[in-house]
Amino acid sequence: MRIFGDRAFETISAWLDGLAQRRQAIADNIANIDTPGYQRKVVDFEAALQRELGTARQTLAVTDPRHIATPPSAGGLSLQAAQRLASSRLDANTVDIDQEMVLLFETQARYQAAATAISHKFAQLRNVIRGA
Repeated sequence: MRIFGDRAFETISAWLDGLAQRRQAIADNIANIDTPGYQRKVVDFEAALQRELGTARQTLAVTDPRHIATPPSAGGLSLQAAQRLASSRLDANTVDIDQEMVLLFETQARYQAAATAISHKFAQLRNVIRGA
């Protein structure tokens, strides 16, 4: 649902929902760190959100030789690749507490940023209604 034709509310709301689902998956993973055979849950909603919104990542144009080109997105190790490099556990549990804590911190930071963004959108809407 678009509020007053503003797509930002829809986008930020979907972002908050996806981050909340990811936070729950991380909590489940941490809670099951000692469960033999537990397979870690992963919530990857960003690609689906981009498809839904019809936006693709744009690369920056380099119009001058002094400009710094955008680095390729596959420049570093993803968490899944890092997990494959880590030693596997004998009990077939795929949860790595260090990885989960990093993901939890990142998810919390993104959630806070999204909450701040939607708060600013509501403040703008209040100002418009008040005539400020």
